[in-house]
Amino acid sequence: MFRLPLITTLLLALFAVQHATAWDKMRMPELFIKGRYLMAKDVNGNDSIVNLHGFGQTYSPYFNDYQWCRDGNGNIKWDYASQHNASNCVYWNKTQIARMLKKGWKVNWIRIHMDPHWSNKQGVNTTGEDDISAFDFEMFKTNFDKVFYQMAEYAIKKGIYVVMRPPGVCPKQIAIDNDYHKYLIKVWTYVANHEKVKNNPHIMFELANEPVDILGDDGNYSSTSESSQKNCTKYFQKIVDEIRATGANNILWVPGLCWQQNYQGYVKYPIKGENIGFAVHCYPGWYGSDAEKSTAEVQQVITSGRTYADFQAGWSASIDGAAKERPILVTEMDWAPDKYKSSWGKATTGELGGVGFGANFRYIMDKTGNVSWMLFTDAHKLAQYDDNAPDGDTFLTSPDACPRFCFRAFAEYAKPDWKFEDVLSDNFFMFPGTTSIFSPSIFEKGTLTKNADGSRTLVTGQYGFGGWQFAGGLDISGYKYLVLNLSAKPTSNQWSLRLFDKDNYWSEPYMKSVGTSTRVVVQLATMKDKNNNKIDPSHIYILGLWSTGNTPIKIKSIYLTNNSDYSEEATGIDETVIIDEDETPLLYKDVKFDLFGRQLNSVRKGQMYILNGKKYIGK
Repeated sequence: MFRLPLITTLLLALFAVQHATAWDKMRMPELFIKGRYLMAKDVNGNDSIVNLHGFGQTYSPYFNDYQWCRDGNGNIKWDYASQHNASNCVYWNKTQIARMLKKGWKVNWIRIHMDPHWSNKQGVNTTGEDDISAFDFEMFKTNFDKVFYQMAEYAIKKGIYVVMRPPGVCPKQIAIDNDYHKYLIKVWTYVANHEKVKNNPHIMFELANEPVDILGDDGNYSSTSESSQKNCTKYFQKIVDEIRATGANNILWVPGLCWQQNYQGYVKYPIKGENIGFAVHCYPGWYGSDAEKSTAEVQQVITSGRTYADFQAGWSASIDGAAKERPILVTEMDWAPDKYKSSWGKATTGELGGVGFGANFRYIMDKTGNVSWMLFTDAHKLAQYDDNAPDGDTFLTSPDACPRFCFRAFAEYAKPDWKFEDVLSDNFFMFPGTTSIFSPSIFEKGTLTKNADGSRTLVTGQYGFGGWQFAGGLDISGYKYLVLNLSAKPTSNQWSLRLFDKDNYWSEPYMKSVGTSTRVVVQLATMKDKNNNKIDPSHIYILGLWSTGNTPIKIKSIYLTNNSDYSEEATGIDETVIIDEDETPLLYKDVKFDLFGRQLNSVRKGQMYILNGKKYIGK
């Protein structure tokens, strides 16, 4: 549980960041890591925070739909030579990047999988991508030049930074100094020492793909035990050290355990070195996010119906500690409704703050402030995307699938004046002092629209409920009153304001009828449910409005206060610095914000505001 701070939303605005504009034929500054941020020098030579947005390619016949090993009639050629024609593979995959850029995809990094198709000996059977028994080092070296570096060089010429991933995936169980560990070291020391890759400022390395469990000193394989987390750091620290011993200072992205979901261990047992970040995977159902079906890796309980609050809580628990120390690169992520059979993750875009994966994913990444991310959809599918096509019921036209959403998100990031607030739709409504976003559909489908006067009109579904959910509970016991102001009298007297002190919508809440009033005041210390049981304000899980449905209510403001006249408190923050000035992104240097993180064009006399992390009062 967290206690309600008197100012937290300021951080949302201050963590807005610059975004690299490395499009085709445009400037590609050298990237480096400084503190918790990926950075580059801007045109004036100043350090500027960079978050990248991109896609991935895997160079194998299967993942390329066998397009470059077919005859003139379109039939697949299964012979070894055709299936290993490096020139055809490279040419076809280059054309997909070119087609993507022509279609308008604003991508500036690519994840290149050095697929084991190009390093496994002919005729040696394997049990899967985690089986390295067929690995041929000489074959890998030859095809690194013929395929992987060729693609990296082409991407860089197109203004796209490169992240290389090693061949295959981690075995479910790994251990320090075992064969797979030695394999990773062998691969990376060769790549890092390659004359065209070593210290190439545009090429980065993702050290492994989806480690799950590691052998701890206690003799057990685990992804969560103290011993496993300690050894995870040792495992990847050794790879880091071997790469650095070659003299290569390329940026390294270190994975976590549990399919790249678990990063708490790195907080207690940190990786040492410079130019190092964390490579994270994020799919529907992971971190408590919404999903229609679980992914094949995790096979966990379906979390259908989960909202932003659930997703944010899970992400924070797993990632926030690491993100406070180093930048994050999400190297796998996608979603779409299961019916399209075109994505690894099965979920909908949904609505920001409500049910669904995509909209909440984007918001959480941008709010974290130092996350670069990508779309894992096959490049040849993205090359077919047409943003001029009307919304439809296909993978490439549905607003509930990732291509349409991500295409438009990437286009927004590419604008030179993009800022974090642009993520927020006109319907965005945050509960003061928290990061909880209003959902009009906590129960039954509702709508929330912003009016010209700044108020919001809520319409719930039949017997519906809209409001805020607070993962872990919200402590508002330090306040006397909750005040809801309306911009107009409700047209129906069926509305009620409700607060729940249990994390269950079907529990008994405190209820107060709105009637035809334009102000509703709740005395927090005396709240009781209909059975006369006390509602505890020290842990409120759900807060919002219920109605019989289909009638509007216009919300002007909602806030907590100790003022006896129920007015909003104008002060209350102390004299401390809210955020270190050095941590304020350059985009927000010398920019004023109000106490809720909203950018100000002017300041009136007596108004309290934040400038470069410090509190001031307008004169």
